Amino acid sequence: IMVLSGVVISSLFAAFSSLLKFLADSENKLPEITFWLMGSLARTGGYQNVLYMLGVTALCLVPLFLLRFRLNILAFGEEEAKAMGVNVKFYSLIIICASTLLTASSVAFCGIIGWVGLIVPHIARSIVGANFNVLLPASMLVGALFLLVVDTIARCAMASEIPLGIITSLIGAPVFIYLLYQSKKGWL
Repeated sequence: IMVLSGVVISSLFAAFSSLLKFLADSENKLPEITFWLMGSLARTGGYQNVLYMLGVTALCLVPLFLLRFRLNILAFGEEEAKAMGVNVKFYSLIIICASTLLTASSVAFCGIIGWVGLIVPHIARSIVGANFNVLLPASMLVGALFLLVVDTIARCAMASEIPLGIITSLIGAPVFIYLLYQSKKGWL
């Protein structure tokens, strides 16, 4: 049900994106929308937007860092966390709100840069383990390094900058398939 719900919601928002592109001014706005949908760090808008992102990041990372121990408990599952006295709904709401605000603000400035949120935590987990006390900062560092490498490739590979979403998809899909293969192999 979760996968099918994701497919339906993705299709619905793809229709909204297509409608926006159809209604947009083809001379000015349509290229901006198209490049935003492909993702780039080149058009983030200067120091004022960087300061805004730092504020949002600090606001969201404080509760996430304070709840790292609770994240470890929540990783055991809802029933086990409740048995340990954790208010699952309350902490899940805080974690989801902070994560959503971080993601939404990043996407608003940089556009859609896919696969980073799917593969980076898995890579970080394979390096440092599943303890969120270490995994959360490691995921931030690996994600930043990943985007730095991808952005460097995007700026140097051709005469014009390649949108980051294209490169992250070309890297992310095979890595994710490999991770799925490894997890299935571990189940056998």
